[in-house]
Amino acid sequence: MTIKQKDIKLLWGRSGNRCAICRVVLTQDALSVTSSFTLGEQAHIVGDKSGSARSTSPLTAEQRDSYHNLILLCPTHHTEIDSNEPDWPVERLHQVKSEHELWVTETLSETVDHVKIAKQAIIASIVDSAVELCDLENWQNWTSFALSPDPRWEKKRPNMHFDFRQKIISAIWPSDFEELKNSAITLSILLNQAAQKYLEHADLHGDCYYPFKFYKAMSYNPNYDRDLRLYTEWMDECYSLIYQATKAANWFADIVRRDVNPMFFAEKGKFLIMEGPFSDLSYRTRLLEFSEDEKNSMPKALFEHA
Repeated sequence: MTIKQKDIKLLWGRSGNRCAICRVVLTQDALSVTSSFTLGEQAHIVGDKSGSARSTSPLTAEQRDSYHNLILLCPTHHTEIDSNEPDWPVERLHQVKSEHELWVTETLSETVDHVKIAKQAIIASIVDSAVELCDLENWQNWTSFALSPDPRWEKKRPNMHFDFRQKIISAIWPSDFEELKNSAITLSILLNQAAQKYLEHADLHGDCYYPFKFYKAMSYNPNYDRDLRLYTEWMDECYSLIYQATKAANWFADIVRRDVNPMFFAEKGKFLIMEGPFSDLSYRTRLLEFSEDEKNSMPKALFEHA
């Protein structure tokens, strides 16, 4: 599991961007650490991994990564609570967190921008939906199956992409996140189009959809050459939409890092695609990104060609 953006925003907002123990001002951006700011860390109260500090608990993986099990700390105090577990039991950390958030409310309430926090909560919910419904964590893996010579889509995936499209259509966007909105709309359209295009000639077998090779469905097809051409064109369209969706995913992630969370997929890096195997059994990995002109035309260009 990973910590959801809405939980990150809630934790940082209620903590006033300060360490819950020493109350030093913290930053989320590793590139912005100066003498005035310390890099903040979202520490787990109940450890998230087996064998980590305070990890013995009936909490599920999702509960361990939720806001209620997180405390915002500076690196020094994060190290201290994990290396000295007897002095920092779960109960004490919950108490420290509660007292700190009360202090933030009573002391910093006039300086906390509640409208900004509300906007960030809305955006964080959208970002979390993108991570889950677009399967960003496993992008290269699932797209490699969709781009293989005999493509395969998991049964659940078309519905996931459709749900993301619905989420984006119904979203209420804060006015100061225009480029993030455009990138999310573009991503939702392209992924939904990719799924719908694939389903045009796909059959469900078990838990996956496989292409229906209609050009050789009959023992003798008098229109074999025509149908083979149509099948090849359909496959090319399916691949092209995955290429475009990958560009949109990278654009979306770039804007999230710029406007919401500098650490969003910062460790994993860009979304790549892997194609193959080719005739020589080789594979090819590529990075695909929109040009600035392409970004400026999106998502309007998609509506114009719909």
